[in-house]
Amino acid sequence: MSEVSGNMYSLLAERSIHDRMKDREVPYNVVGGLGLHAVTNAAKIDWDNRVVCLPNGVDLPRLRKNGTVRDLDTLVQSTDKTVVKSCRQEITDAIGDKLVVSAFGLNPYEKNRRGIFDFVGDRYVDDEGRLYWRLGGIETEIPPASLDQWLVKRDGETVCAILNPIAQLGAYGCRSITGWRPKDTEKVEELINAIMPNRKISDIPQECRDQYYTFREQSRKVAEARQKLGWFGLKAGLLSFLEHQEWAVRLAQGELDGVLSGFVGKT
Repeated sequence: MSEVSGNMYSLLAERSIHDRMKDREVPYNVVGGLGLHAVTNAAKIDWDNRVVCLPNGVDLPRLRKNGTVRDLDTLVQSTDKTVVKSCRQEITDAIGDKLVVSAFGLNPYEKNRRGIFDFVGDRYVDDEGRLYWRLGGIETEIPPASLDQWLVKRDGETVCAILNPIAQLGAYGCRSITGWRPKDTEKVEELINAIMPNRKISDIPQECRDQYYTFREQSRKVAEARQKLGWFGLKAGLLSFLEHQEWAVRLAQGELDGVLSGFVGKT
């Protein structure tokens, strides 16, 4: 049996994840830590061709520093649970137990309109194909282009498809009822530096700025609701407490990741 690569990029390339997934009936995007790591460690971000080019020596270890196996979280662009399950199985067949595989789809717009028990935001799509980000009953329409596939390439080889840098930033900013999560602060700062090195909106290509503005609008709405008394504010306070507890963060990165996913969310 061949040796398993300790580098996630090498592992995905060796297991031909993109080749296996690109012919599925719906597009996919690897989300979460891998996408952010690719953008913040890129040799080049090619906005015109939607490609993140990695330097040959870049490494994202398969194991975290605490010894737990990293997640491979995948957004499947469908509301059909059968399609999502099939895509998850495709990835699992390729990866096995070398990564913690999860896959989730888009939510039908009519689902969970009030979001009483929501702690994290997610993407919803209506019958007309309009896309929304919703958290706790607060929603904002976001551009469909925020789901466009961007390819991660290393040494000319395609590793996988991810979300574009702006969509990643928006997801990190809007996924938690508490706003920016403490454990993400450093990573998000690196992402902002990669996207806007001069801290100016002009750093973002014109065609991508609507994504930036709509995600920021959703974040503003949630921040306003968080300041008010009531159930929304209580939920935000509870999650903020958990996010600042080291034991809770460790649990979310270990065996209870699936149990806690409703609180920590995927991006």
